[in-house]
Amino acid sequence: MAKPKAAYTKRQGTVTSKAAARQEERVDLATADTDDEKVAAAGDQTLNDRSAPSGGGAGSAPVILGGLALLGGAAAAAGAGNGSEPVQSTPAPAPAPPPAQITYTSATLTKSYQIYQISSSDVVPEYVYAGVTYPKGIADIFPQGSISVDFQKDRFPELIIPLNKAYGTPVFARLPFIYLSNDNGKLEFRKAENEQFPSVFGARRSSFLTVDGAPAAFFVAHNVSGIYNDPTAHGTAVLVVGGATGAKVRADLVPPMTTRTNVAANGTDAHAMATGDINGDGRQDILIANWNPFGGAFAPMFLIQNQDGSFTSRTSSFLNQLNTMPLLNPGKVPEGQNNLWLDVHIADLNGDGFGDIVAGFGHGSSYSYIFWNNKGEFSFENKTALPTSVYGTENSLHMETRTADIDNDGDLDLIISYSRYVPYYGGDYLQILRNDAGQFLDITSTAIKQADADVYGQRLDWSPALYITDLNKDGKADIVFARQDGTLRMYINEGGSTFRNVNASLPKNEGWGKLIGFDDFDGDGSPEAVYWQYGGTPDRKDYFINLYELTFA
Repeated sequence: MAKPKAAYTKRQGTVTSKAAARQEERVDLATADTDDEKVAAAGDQTLNDRSAPSGGGAGSAPVILGGLALLGGAAAAAGAGNGSEPVQSTPAPAPAPPPAQITYTSATLTKSYQIYQISSSDVVPEYVYAGVTYPKGIADIFPQGSISVDFQKDRFPELIIPLNKAYGTPVFARLPFIYLSNDNGKLEFRKAENEQFPSVFGARRSSFLTVDGAPAAFFVAHNVSGIYNDPTAHGTAVLVVGGATGAKVRADLVPPMTTRTNVAANGTDAHAMATGDINGDGRQDILIANWNPFGGAFAPMFLIQNQDGSFTSRTSSFLNQLNTMPLLNPGKVPEGQNNLWLDVHIADLNGDGFGDIVAGFGHGSSYSYIFWNNKGEFSFENKTALPTSVYGTENSLHMETRTADIDNDGDLDLIISYSRYVPYYGGDYLQILRNDAGQFLDITSTAIKQADADVYGQRLDWSPALYITDLNKDGKADIVFARQDGTLRMYINEGGSTFRNVNASLPKNEGWGKLIGFDDFDGDGSPEAVYWQYGGTPDRKDYFINLYELTFA
């Protein structure tokens, strides 16, 4: 196991990243991916590294977590004389006590208002998905890769919701993203602002970044049409950049991503994507983990951000190797089965100012790995294997990664969500890995309690809804995870090594739904939850976007 390249400075039993005080930026946490997911300047979906950007350094300025302030610490003022005469020493004021911890024991979701509604009445024929035959019926629409970002920097985050329609069927069904504006604390759909978004095959991942100093979000998707040998059935890279008047789609800043003439220049086929500072220049770059199908049409690549906010593409033999990760135990997986690159995350895990890569796999036999950044370069020799999940190396699907300093020791820890290959995408398992000066210790079994019904779910019973925020305003990173039915599993951080579980369910009269947004949308200092919910008739499916207030007691 290679050792990370960077020094940690230990003081009074804490580990302080040398890059921790480099800069402080406003951060907006929410996820794809996903995500989905916002990141720190050194990594996506990062708390105290920010935000999706960078921040959380020493000093008294707060780091803003999706509208919630996480204090970085207050510096005590000291009196000083000019040295030429005696000075009456004035005792420095006592340091402010830490915020009183709020002990939540229960939580309630209450519907506040309906934001938007769409419907589907298109019919898809009988089809086979992952070995199971599904009957003819109404095409389904579902969201994935949603992200909230304060595009206008007015403390009221907007919400972007990519949509998949007729996923896995032989039907071509593109839809534009839904963009929900937010000028005064209330989310709303505005037709004129939504007309700029192209019709695409949804988004698998989203990630926050800053582009030339402006808050932004980037999206990618993989082939979702079910016609897997058709190079026109690709995902699309979409860059959205904020400003005083809201968010704008900026295709002009993104370079062509393929040299093939029969596919779109902004085409992708990626399950995974991440943002972070790859070359240490203080600007956030993008890694697109394309699977590189169709004879090299979509190669995995870095998009390096230039000084003017545009991006330059850079391919890499190292990234190509990640697409051909050897099987760890070939004899334990079926013939012809390979490792698929399912997740990627960028964060500065050793404090050297360069974003390291966390890569996760599935469908084969592999560990998850950290690949340490050596001044902008990566190699297979300079990596660390992470502890396996409860599912083992042959049955784990590494789905999403988040970073946060859960023990407040100055470095970033890992929170990873997994599902299972058998039954197919069956179950949700959260793994917590504590970063002890570059060594990652699995503290999951003692840190959080997870129900067997969650961990060992049925086929396609998984969720990407994983958020990191400070729920009880005590300066510690808490974990919010939503099950597929919308039930919130909230883990309150009680010191970095243990978390207390508080659950909340949707009201029974509101049915079930998918969590697609978790942020302080109205700027009152507490988060709200946005859900995608279901209704309709035998010949029509209706979908509702609703906002719920989350109340603790």
